[in-house]
Amino acid sequence: MKKVFVGVGCTPGLHPDVMMTAVLRALRKVGLAPDAVGGLATIAQRRDEPAIVLTARHHGWDIQAFSAEALSRVPVPNPSERVRQVMGTPAVAEAAALLAAGTRDPKHLLLEKRVHRDGERKAATVSIARSP
Repeated sequence: MKKVFVGVGCTPGLHPDVMMTAVLRALRKVGLAPDAVGGLATIAQRRDEPAIVLTARHHGWDIQAFSAEALSRVPVPNPSERVRQVMGTPAVAEAAALLAAGTRDPKHLLLEKRVHRDGERKAATVSIARSP
């Protein structure tokens, strides 16, 4: 079976448990276990965010980080003007998942962007893509 790639984004300072929960819920939603994941993907500015690093480390996943410019060239079903203003790209999780999976085609998204809030004005976004 081909591996899937999980694209993630987050508010700075998000607690790692919130990211872990968001990723595991997303995988459950599409009927996959953590061992189906080939790695996490995100925007370069969040590459060292503890919630992302610790989630990847816990599962033994590599992290791929993409520039805002690269992410902005990927067509996604759920672009965000707010994310574009803050990060320089209209999408992080969906675009990063697709690029990590080796495609720019949104038909390879198994799970479109899902937002998981922590109750303290912070959030994780998660999307899952499969390789073509």
